[in-house]
Amino acid sequence: MRDVRVRLEAMVEGLRDNPRVEVVSARIGDPAGEADLSGVEKSAPADVLDFYREVGSFSLEWRHTVAELAEGDLADQGYVNILPITEVYGDWAGNVWFPGEDETFREVKPFDAFVPEACAAFTDGPHVAYHYYGEELEDTGRTFAEWFELLLVSRGYWYWIQTLCAETVDSHEAEAFRRVMPEVFPDVDLSAFRPRV
Repeated sequence: MRDVRVRLEAMVEGLRDNPRVEVVSARIGDPAGEADLSGVEKSAPADVLDFYREVGSFSLEWRHTVAELAEGDLADQGYVNILPITEVYGDWAGNVWFPGEDETFREVKPFDAFVPEACAAFTDGPHVAYHYYGEELEDTGRTFAEWFELLLVSRGYWYWIQTLCAETVDSHEAEAFRRVMPEVFPDVDLSAFRPRV
């Protein structure tokens, strides 16, 4: 992965230039330190390390201003909350899984905690997963680098990740994404936002 910071900056600038969007907040964190990266080298894929060498964290919140599309809830917004790498590869006991109780999601490592109840996460497999805390874990079929490319296109629209999973592709959130995105971003290509067979 290359030019991660530049590409995130361009995405944020595009949102600010869009008359249909109000950017509430945007923050690109300083690159992760070598000590932090060396501590997770054995766990993190190369594309993840490449990302964090340029961007230590990233948060974004925006809302669209198209009155005809407004639902008056979180579906009118975009959220991204990419956590620092030390947090991602830290201990999620008591948050994602519970020692001595339910260890079903022990391998889940949230990295984009876009809402309090759900996230994009790493697992012990090669792909990014969609995780609804304590309830479901769905494979997106995308590597982190592929997920990042789609993040840029989606601009972090609310629950966009559900469009990539067979189990959630027809959800209310995924339907809102398909309905709202072309109206707010007329140049968007949604062809890649579908489950992989």
